[in-house]
Amino acid sequence: MAESGLGRSLVIFRSPDAAAIASELFHECFGFPFPVPRDNALPIPTPPQAWRQFVATYRWPDGKDEAVGFCNWIRYKDFYLQGGMCVRRSFYRRLPREQFREVQGQGGLAQMMMAAAARELDDCIAWFGYCGDAKALAVDLRAGYETTHRKYVIAKWFRSIDGAQRERLVDEVAKIGPF
Repeated sequence: MAESGLGRSLVIFRSPDAAAIASELFHECFGFPFPVPRDNALPIPTPPQAWRQFVATYRWPDGKDEAVGFCNWIRYKDFYLQGGMCVRRSFYRRLPREQFREVQGQGGLAQMMMAAAARELDDCIAWFGYCGDAKALAVDLRAGYETTHRKYVIAKWFRSIDGAQRERLVDEVAKIGPF
């Protein structure tokens, strides 16, 4: 089988300045300004050093690099809050067929981004997400998230803890509200 070139074209990385790369993409997907790392972004402490932002860029045959994916993780206590996952709407239909199949075979770009981040951000009890979209939830579940007893709050557990501890953490995250 000939090499698809996906490994040479698609790069997923943690960026110290994701706003410079992915602001336009984030606005396209959500219609909101980019989540620049800052204090008081949520009703919990969110100092800039607690933010971990991952970007996916794709290099097209003409040599142009384009931001095609973004996601944010904010460290709080012994867990991360994941939010802002977005993938450029036109990305898949513009990919060469072989590369589309390769991305699809890995669960899609959002799942690939979570897998890349999990290799670095596994120094915690769990990741939490706040998800009300059925398509996004399907991807999150494939990436290892579970639904919880709180509406919209999902968890990906990295450490084994007892059920009562899990419930307390989920309740704590639910009090934060959407993130």
